[in-house]
Amino acid sequence: MDPRPLKRVKVDSSDNTTTSSESVAGETADAASVRARRAHFLSSISRPISPPGTSRSETSTPQPEISTDLAPHQVSQTMGNRIRPLHVTKTEAHDTGLSTGETNLPATASPKQNGQDRQHATYIPSPFRLTSIRDLPASENNDTISLQDILGNPLIKEAWIFNYCFDVDWLMTFFDPDIRPQVKVKIVHGSWKRDSENRIAIDEACKRWPNVDALTAYLPDQFGTHHSKMFVLFTHDDTAQVIIHTANMLRKDWTNMTQAVWQTPSLPKLFVKTPSSTVGNVGSGSRFKYDLVQYLNAYGNKTKSLREQLVDYDFGAVRGALIASVPSRMKDFSLASGVKELWTQKLYGYPSLFRALKTIKSQDEVEKEDVTPSPAHVVCQISSIATLPATWLNQFFPTLSNHKPAQMWDRISIIFPTPSDVAASLDGYSSGGSIHTKAQSAAHLKQISTLRKSLCRWTRGPNVDARAGRDKAAPHIKTYVRFKEKPSPQTPTPDIEWALLTSANLSTQAWGTLREKDQETVVQSFEIGVLVWPELFEEGFNSGEGEGEEEELHKNNTIGSEKDGKPHGKSRTSRMVPAFGSDEPKKSNVTASSGVGDGGVDGRTIVGLRLPYDLPLTPYGQGDMPWSPQGTYDVPDGHGRRWPRDFY
Repeated sequence: MDPRPLKRVKVDSSDNTTTSSESVAGETADAASVRARRAHFLSSISRPISPPGTSRSETSTPQPEISTDLAPHQVSQTMGNRIRPLHVTKTEAHDTGLSTGETNLPATASPKQNGQDRQHATYIPSPFRLTSIRDLPASENNDTISLQDILGNPLIKEAWIFNYCFDVDWLMTFFDPDIRPQVKVKIVHGSWKRDSENRIAIDEACKRWPNVDALTAYLPDQFGTHHSKMFVLFTHDDTAQVIIHTANMLRKDWTNMTQAVWQTPSLPKLFVKTPSSTVGNVGSGSRFKYDLVQYLNAYGNKTKSLREQLVDYDFGAVRGALIASVPSRMKDFSLASGVKELWTQKLYGYPSLFRALKTIKSQDEVEKEDVTPSPAHVVCQISSIATLPATWLNQFFPTLSNHKPAQMWDRISIIFPTPSDVAASLDGYSSGGSIHTKAQSAAHLKQISTLRKSLCRWTRGPNVDARAGRDKAAPHIKTYVRFKEKPSPQTPTPDIEWALLTSANLSTQAWGTLREKDQETVVQSFEIGVLVWPELFEEGFNSGEGEGEEEELHKNNTIGSEKDGKPHGKSRTSRMVPAFGSDEPKKSNVTASSGVGDGGVDGRTIVGLRLPYDLPLTPYGQGDMPWSPQGTYDVPDGHGRRWPRDFY
């Protein structure tokens, strides 16, 4: 073995340059810079408290990252109190494919080299983040987020926590120990029955934690639930943050089950507190804020102080549409007398989703001058399927797929685990207690027969480049994604037109049902989610929050360009593509998503969407059935247990 060299040798930097003005290894730093660094260090250690470091900035509106397979040219970008590297490269288009080269130029530059225009593609990490899985290797937990990441900031002064089930004592361990006894915590749940085990446990825990208060949401319907999952956090440095996710406040939900999180950036306080009637387009920060406050209004006086605080914060950096459900009765939205009434009407459940989807320009429309694209395909991935009347299926799925009921089953896939998928998961059958459908009665079996053509397994797929690494972590996540076409072996990772992360499963209670006789839609439960689509992340996204002439268009509480009933956005300069293994879109998936005539990546904004499942999907086999906790399964799981005999 060669001896270690006495001095460090400067590494050849032909493939990897650095933008730092500081000296590299092997070079001598000047005395002034040494003194400056020493002074900076000494001043930093005198601070009494500093926020915990994270591997990635907590933002649901990621800033551009322009990446490449080659070594990145790194600069720094400040995001609130955090700094993350910004990777800057450029992408050159050739007839034979894509190649990348390194550049020091900003993302908007288009220099000519060798007689060809070289344009940049701006790469943005996924707005949805998977939670970390305890029993998976670090390689499967890239860019993931944990409950410690969310609640561990020692600057948190107040936390509102909305959820279905709680283990309060366990939850409190994730706050920084220095603030744990002082931070104001509001637990919002829906267990209104005094003999409810969840309510009894919450009330007893609150006695042990004087700084924790429990608030019970009003549920007028016995079949409704408070299923929303959200944090609203306030810090001592005058910032707020909204986090929407899919996990209960239980240990098992945050260890080995697949979940996901969407976050706003850290929201600063408004400089000037002036009342304004302007609400921007769907997807803008002002519209998100408006919809969030309207959602919180459904809790009455219990959330009054929260609403009053949120009014003081600037949501301008937020990109996403809030899709919520509250117990309500709404006029059938299809009877709206005009566009203005549709956009000012309070809508929840699937009417709210339908209205938001009207703002998203169909890729079919945008690409009508290109080759005709394959029909869009919607993948619903949920952890519970309720008993669903055929009339409801014919209302709901056409809303998602934009196809007539007769065509919809060819355009819909539903991911739901089989008993063997649950048995093979990290926690085995014990994870099945959080995954629900019924498969016992004739009515249940008839529904399964209706859905069978669309049912797909939660399992590892055949394409190694399109694996999410979550097939062993049973799903509690809920996502609804519309792809440009059905994922297939030929096109495993098609572009994404829109994606919804939500607490809402497939049920009439969550999404609402139309009662034609009364001409109203009835929603029974509290749910909350966020809808995203590619155009939101374009630099020129029309938020409807402009000044001058634009501002005049938005007076009287109109909703931006939805005023004329047309989708906003002039042209499609962005793409959303599946991301696997990390939040960054991989070049292989970008090129695999590119169809003939879609323009590739030149000059585009490429948004990754972290998927929890593998592509293409694995359909149910002839003998496969969905997992049901009411079933009996004698095949041992990975821990040697059978269901339910070894659990109850």
